Amino acid sequence: SGMAQEFVLPLALVYRHRVPGGEVYYQHPSLKEWVAAGIRYAARAAHRDGSCDDYFPYERALGAVAFSLYACTESALLLQLRDTTTEAFVVKRGRWLMDHDESGTLANHHALAVLTLYNVYLLTGQQAFLQAAQQRLTRLLRWQSDEGWFPEYEGCDPGYHTATIDFLAKYYRKSADTQVLEPLRRAVHFAADFVHPDG
Repeated sequence: SGMAQEFVLPLALVYRHRVPGGEVYYQHPSLKEWVAAGIRYAARAAHRDGSCDDYFPYERALGAVAFSLYACTESALLLQLRDTTTEAFVVKRGRWLMDHDESGTLANHHALAVLTLYNVYLLTGQQAFLQAAQQRLTRLLRWQSDEGWFPEYEGCDPGYHTATIDFLAKYYRKSADTQVLEPLRRAVHFAADFVHPDG
């Protein structure tokens, strides 16, 4: 499962930020090495086209590609990991993500793909990834319902909806792309209706 390499991101976060109870990990040199090793492993374990599987051999799942590549790119940005192996890997996996889709309409995967492609652009400076992020974003925003929700398999899923909000908000913080602000406001307003009285 290529998704397992997502766990480089929690390691990168506790290396980079002081967290309560986790002071021992803050800027511990071994953690940075583990993150770099995890990214190198993701590169070695990938299919020749840069993709990875989720549950089944040769599945080449868009979700697994997006989640694992986001974790690797975000970790590389946080820890300033710049080397030829990392760059070649994120470019190859990023190109696969640019060129592929999935059979269902899973807005959270596409929102994450927008964020991930933008991260690849930040790491490499290659305009093709910025353009791909913007194209995928345009399509995703067209999917939003009048009520404010984004579709998951042709319906509303309040849980995955919050993931879509998170990914679009992170994209906005990095890009300052104002076209996501009004869709995000509508999405958050819709999500608020599903908060239980106890919070």
